[in-house]
Amino acid sequence: MRLAIILLPKIIAAARFDAKVYSTGTAGLFNKAQLQRPADWVTYAQDTINRCQLIVEETVTAPASADTIQSLDDISDHLCQVYDAAEFCRNAHSNTEWRQQALQAVMVTAKYIQELNMHQGLYSAVVRSLQHYDRLHSHSRATSSSQDRLTSQQGSVPEEQGYNAETVIVGRALQRDFEQRGVHLDSHGQQQALQMSEDIATLGMEITQNASDSSQMGAVQVPDGVWVQELSPGWCNHMNTQLSLQGSKSKFRMHSNRGTGHLMTPQLVPLDQGSVNGILQNVHDENVRQQVWLACRQTPAENKQAIVDFCVLRRDFAQLLGFQSHAHLQAGLASLAGTPDAVVSFLDQAHVASRDMAAEEYDVLRQRKKRLMGSGSSPPQQWDRAYLMGAIKAHRTIDSNVYLYLSLHDCLRGLGAVLKQLTGILLEEVPMLPGESWAPGVQKMLAVHETDGELGVIYLDLFPRQGKFGQAAHFTLRCGRQLKNGKYQTPVIALACNFEQSHAWLTHYNAATLVHEFGHALHSLLSRTHYQHLSGTRGAMDIIEVPSHFMENYVNDARTLPLFMPDSNKTSTARKAEAMAKQVCHSLMDQMFHSSEPPQSQAAAADALHEIWSKFAHLVNYGGSYYSYAYAMCLASSVWEKLFQDDPLNRHAGNALRHKLLRPGGAKDPKDLITGVLGCESLQQAGGGYMPQSDGLLHHYGIPTAA
Repeated sequence: MRLAIILLPKIIAAARFDAKVYSTGTAGLFNKAQLQRPADWVTYAQDTINRCQLIVEETVTAPASADTIQSLDDISDHLCQVYDAAEFCRNAHSNTEWRQQALQAVMVTAKYIQELNMHQGLYSAVVRSLQHYDRLHSHSRATSSSQDRLTSQQGSVPEEQGYNAETVIVGRALQRDFEQRGVHLDSHGQQQALQMSEDIATLGMEITQNASDSSQMGAVQVPDGVWVQELSPGWCNHMNTQLSLQGSKSKFRMHSNRGTGHLMTPQLVPLDQGSVNGILQNVHDENVRQQVWLACRQTPAENKQAIVDFCVLRRDFAQLLGFQSHAHLQAGLASLAGTPDAVVSFLDQAHVASRDMAAEEYDVLRQRKKRLMGSGSSPPQQWDRAYLMGAIKAHRTIDSNVYLYLSLHDCLRGLGAVLKQLTGILLEEVPMLPGESWAPGVQKMLAVHETDGELGVIYLDLFPRQGKFGQAAHFTLRCGRQLKNGKYQTPVIALACNFEQSHAWLTHYNAATLVHEFGHALHSLLSRTHYQHLSGTRGAMDIIEVPSHFMENYVNDARTLPLFMPDSNKTSTARKAEAMAKQVCHSLMDQMFHSSEPPQSQAAAADALHEIWSKFAHLVNYGGSYYSYAYAMCLASSVWEKLFQDDPLNRHAGNALRHKLLRPGGAKDPKDLITGVLGCESLQQAGGGYMPQSDGLLHHYGIPTAA
């Protein structure tokens, strides 16, 4: 009998791990028997394509029925299990050959997927299946009694026909997906659409790779003897890790004196986001902060023109399909917002609501800079904000050490305690099978519900290394879905972060990041849908971030923070209008970049975003829908206030969250999903779509609302 545990042991890297040793005769990478050695990736991809092609040939000639939708979901599941796992492997594996072969599998699979997206026979089969459903539905309504007619109007047909609500949702989504790839165009238009899709995918991959590749970030030389205000655990180690990843032999050393220090030679600062943030937050010398900030804006150089080309290409593709812009195309993907106008209305409303406090905060920053730098100092600049905010926090009653001393061990233990009390989930660490892992220190967890049994697998890959994806992310290696044999295919998830390994200490931001990613995992684990097409986070883009932002409350609330930091009775410093303004700015920028008139030059793009726009990789994965973060923050805050404000660990509220928000996955209309949890008053119509009440976003950032 296995012992279900919540407390995770301290994470220690495996003493020996040879990533070059192939796993012949073992469980295989990710517990996939097909992946014994790097070259198996392409074989696995091609075998899967051959298997799917047989299903395609059967589907296009089969009579119209619900089986058509099931067949396309089967195809999607088979291909996604290859593509998603290969995509993670190319971003995370510690061995170069494994990463290279995974990239080949991604490209082979992506090419086949593009072909299927333009497959007229599959598109026609889906349309015929939906027409068949419509005929059955009409017949059912015509022949039913008055009571049956009411049921029929709600979308049901006789069970023996094989259709259910999910079948229809998936079918409509598939038809929409086909049409938004250009399958309905003439032959010339289809060729254009196919080429554009390939170019967009290739360019997007290059942009994200550039933005996460430490070797492309570069470094900048700063003067010796720069005074540092405060040292966080692992900061120097992080910089040295980044310099090492760039191939530099330079070492960062500090001379500490009661919490302050001086940078020692050589003074080479890596320009990854973590190192730059450390400089901007802690270095007193304004000239050094400015130098580092300006240098960071120039990297990676390859992305500057690439992002301009990428957004123009997306605009052209959307217009080829008949949409005004890429933002309009995205809004049409069964989103809650529905239209770009609704998005802009929400962002404008949020901006107006926070404007007065933002002005007050700016005045506080201005006064603080005068005190620190002298009365003749210039107004606060972009490179001043983090440092000045830190100086202000140091004078407040909340101890800023809460940002410094959360151990990874305690954070994982606290997360386990929250999951157990809130949802009845136990996290059980299990050993990796031979050949299953891809790097030292990776952990494998089983998520087991106290009554429902095993929910799925979570891999934790938490430390940086050469060649690894440089950000935090949730990767779905396998979606959940109902199998034909009556069993349920449980999901397999990988959470990737880049915490400093030598100390295993987390800043408060790091802890919130880990909990945020676990919110995505929770969504995947607790979703129970018939089709993988609707599983977990495969829903409306402006809804799927709600669970992850909701989970962040547990490291921000004074009542639950002690679960993560046992000796603490503090809460995190409130997030205010400064942070909210940045979120709104980025969301509006994304809408502009994906409008019908995106910036046509590097200069215009740089003027549009006064941050580090070349690193804004969210333009790729969240293009036209970055506002989803603001929507999700707003809705998550409203969920917390409605269900958890009085008792953050209330099981009844946790069950409501599970069954009303998480379990349906993408199998409910976004509007119905939100109003089912928060009530109809939580949304308002705007610009032909829907937006949440902006008060929730103000509450998320700790901004008072008008009485």
